[in-house]
Order: sequence, then C-alpha cells, then structure tokens
Amino acid sequence: MFQIDTGDFKLMFEYDTEEELRFALEQAKEIQIQAQLQRFKEVKQHIESSDSIEQEIISFEKLRDIYILKQKRDGLTAESISEYIPTFKKLIAYFEEKNVNQLVLEDYEKFKEHLTATAGRGGKPLSKKTVNKHLIYLKNFLKAINHDEVASKISLYRKSVIRKEAPKKENYTQQEIDTILNFDYKDPMLKNIIIIALYTGMRQSEIRKLSQEDIKKDAKTGIYYFDIPEAKSEAGVRKIPVHKSIEELILSLSFPLIPDLEDNKNAFGKKVRYALYKAVNEPNKNFHTLRANFIDSITENNSNSTNRFAVNIIQEIVGHDEGDKVKLTFTVYKKGFRIADKKVFMDNVEF
Repeated sequence: MFQIDTGDFKLMFEYDTEEELRFALEQAKEIQIQAQLQRFKEVKQHIESSDSIEQEIISFEKLRDIYILKQKRDGLTAESISEYIPTFKKLIAYFEEKNVNQLVLEDYEKFKEHLTATAGRGGKPLSKKTVNKHLIYLKNFLKAINHDEVASKISLYRKSVIRKEAPKKENYTQQEIDTILNFDYKDPMLKNIIIIALYTGMRQSEIRKLSQEDIKKDAKTGIYYFDIPEAKSEAGVRKIPVHKSIEELILSLSFPLIPDLEDNKNAFGKKVRYALYKAVNEPNKNFHTLRANFIDSITENNSNSTNRFAVNIIQEIVGHDEGDKVKLTFTVYKKGFRIADKKVFMDNVEF
C-alpha cells in the first residue's frame, strides 16, 4: 500500500511491482509540482491585487507565502526573511485555518497572552522582549494586507527598566584643593605630579610619559611649555604653556618624574591614586577630578575674554575633541593657536 499526505492532498493506492511503485512516485511528484505552481500563481495574484486579499479567505499560512514572496520581490535577503518564519509558525499553530480578514483586535490580544504563557528554551516563559518581537512582526504582516487600523492598536509590552542613579560627580572643593596642595606626602614627587595635573589639566598617562625633551622653550616668546608628542587622538597632541605658578618647580625637576614606573601604567596609577586618597578621602573623586577642576577654572576665569576663539583655545589646551565624553562646544575650530595666546589663558587659572 502506497500512501502520501502533503497537507494539500492525500493519496493511497496499492502496488504489486517495482514498476507500479515507480509510476506512483512519479505521479505523486507531478501532483506536488502542480500544487506548488498553483500556490505560486495564487500568491502572485494576491500580491498584484490588494483588494482581493482584503476580501478573500486567507489563513496565516497563505499570508506567509504572500508576505515572503513580496519581500523577495522587494529585494530583502533570505537571511532577513528567515527571521519572520518563527513568528509565522506561532501564528499558524495558534490560529490554524482561521480567516485573517475576520480576526479582530481581541483575537490578537489573546494571542499576545498565549505568547506570554508559552514556554521557550529551557522551559522558561518567553521574555517580554521576545513577545514584543513577535508582535512587531505581526503588525508588519497585517499592514502588508492593509490591516493598518488593527495593527496600530496591537499593544506592546513596555520596558520595565529600573535605573540606578549614578553617583553625582563633583569637582574638589576649594578646601579640598588646599588640603591636597598642603598635604605632607610620603614621597615629595607625588605632590609634584598632583600639582602638575592641577595646573595643566594633563591626563595621568601624559604626566607619566613626560621626558626632559618634552619641556621646551618657545624661541620667539621665551615661554616654557609641555610638548605632548603622542596621544590616543589627534587633539591630544598639543603644546601646553607652563603656568606661571609652577614654572620654577618645572624647571627644577628631572623627567620622567618616576623613572622606574615610566612604562608601568598600573603601578604609576596605583601610586598616585593612593597618595591622593591619603590627602582627601572622597570615594567619588579621583586623579581625573583634578583635570575637571582645571577645566572648570580655566573656563570660569576666562569667561570674560574678548578673544573670539576663547573656547577653541581652551579646548586645544586640554586636548579635547568631538569624541570626548566631556567636551567643550564651539562653532569655529582653529587648530594650532599661538603659544602666547594660550599662555594668557593658562595664567588666569587660580586655586
């Protein structure tokens, strides 16, 4: 006995010889081909006539074929189309042969509840994110057959996000700055590093890598400056005038400041952080806060500048660019300001 059930048709007949079986298989194959061709023709006709789709009896299985063929004709990749299949499977399993044109919002809300109660991988309920994904695809399917009004009313689950308030980042107070500058550090060089950070806004890594060749004097103006030759960004490569309050100190020092740790980022960072922690124990403030204090001071104390490139000059001094999380905004950008112009802004910094 030969049997075949494709869903579209069911065949049953007996055979006694191999030739009879071969004939039966060929007939079954031809019937399948014709059935697929007929389905393709119907789907094509559906796509070419939106009005007929709205009026005909159409199941989600048929809608799947219509939708996927339309997506292919619109140039969507097979990989993208495959993402719709799991949603169609759930719709077909739930609604079976029901006519999509007769379904109402309440039916889709029940489908939504069904999805919520459905077990996913590992036996756990589907997440709201996954349910929303299926519902979004469902809305797209319905819009494809002009069921926009119903589609727009299908509600998604709202994201329930518990936001933890980030600790408020504050600069050091003037009292804390005084404490930092007057603290009796175990290693005097640590105090020098902190002073340089406070009066230049340089990053920890920039101070760590300073060499004696990086302390230069401008030939025209006689202004001493730090030459930062390399950095992660183009803006980080810059020349920083030495503040008048620390010029004598800088000229008396030998660089690198801690030779043994010049190439040891972690050890250098740990050492200066601990020193700062001993001076002022503030959990939400750290070495980078010194840079924030510098930026605040140079900005505030030059707020009345008549130089139309004031903000640009400050940005160049601190080495900010558009990619920085904390940035200074400006309209006109001019790279490479004169060292004398930057010196004026630097010397206005006060602590």
